[in-house]
Amino acid sequence: MRGQIRKRGKSWAVVVYLGRDAETAKERRKWYSHPTRRDAEAHLAQLLVQIGGGGGAPPSRLLTRDFFDRWLRDGVHGRLAPTTEAIYAYAVRRYLGPRLGLLPIARVTAPAIQSCLGGMLAKGLSPATVHQVYRAANTAFRTAVRWGILVRNPCEFVDPPRVDVRPATIWDEEQVRLFLAEAQRSSSHYVLYLTIILTGARPGEALALRWRSVNLVVGEIVLREKLYRLGRRQVWGATKTHRHDAVPVPQLLAGVLVQHRQDQNRWRARLGDGYDDQGLVFAQPNGRPLHARNLYRRDFTRLARRAGLPHIRLYDLRHCHATYLAESGVPVHILQRQLGHKSASVTMRYYVHPLRDARQAVDALAVRLLEPDLEPAGSRR
Repeated sequence: MRGQIRKRGKSWAVVVYLGRDAETAKERRKWYSHPTRRDAEAHLAQLLVQIGGGGGAPPSRLLTRDFFDRWLRDGVHGRLAPTTEAIYAYAVRRYLGPRLGLLPIARVTAPAIQSCLGGMLAKGLSPATVHQVYRAANTAFRTAVRWGILVRNPCEFVDPPRVDVRPATIWDEEQVRLFLAEAQRSSSHYVLYLTIILTGARPGEALALRWRSVNLVVGEIVLREKLYRLGRRQVWGATKTHRHDAVPVPQLLAGVLVQHRQDQNRWRARLGDGYDDQGLVFAQPNGRPLHARNLYRRDFTRLARRAGLPHIRLYDLRHCHATYLAESGVPVHILQRQLGHKSASVTMRYYVHPLRDARQAVDALAVRLLEPDLEPAGSRR
């Protein structure tokens, strides 16, 4: 097996010779086009190594859109979380397919992908959205390399947009008290909010919680699954980290859950056959699952506004839980297990937001700089 590079107009072609056809005795060749000689030389070297090591020659005429279809069907469907699958499918259908789909996959270059991402940014799409499209492309072309369709992943030479992690907004303890007081007074979802704050459960995990996973005698709940919406479809899935850990339930919350169950039983008896009993702890009046987005828009934000509190996400109640425990001196390995994280670094980086310690520190700094006479004598060095 041998190959060579030829100049063809303004481009450079890699020609790989694959021997003669057994029936026709004609010489078999594959052609790959590149914009520069340097790219062609690098590609030829990799092709010779791949084919010489027993691999096949990547198809030169396979359209990128056809590969994307195969990738979504054979490499994504049923192998990844439904949300990830939906994100990848949308990225291909809405952005990657229209811009790269008609190119032979062997001719998809880093500049072409970079131009695709740049065009999305120029149209006003957020860096986060563009970065998701980049992730889809990178995963797809990485799979193409693994399948022997490509020799290298063009996304390795692409600079995706930087996405700044938005810090969570945390209510302090007094603000949480104001919120809970308003929720208890005017919301039917008070117990749900209280449970998220006191256990650190993700909203999707709390919405999927069933009574069979609640042990109020021992004082614990087991978070086994999550509930979320994918378009108009309701999806039940494993928890984010696939954990089945028992989470302790404070005694005060256990008492509230006992009363909540009694209220739910009375409502079930009132509706009779009209109650769709799915065993959910938190459900609509008819027993069916709650819709997280409706809950957030129609109830949670209204309560926060009426209590005069800053806007936060429903998910940020989990961040409040983590921060309060950290400020109470809970060791990080216990906090990590409470939140169901695989790594303590995730717990500390994304979920612990200093409140009291930072305020004490800046107050002390202000006293030292502006009112040194008020600083205790014993604190001076």
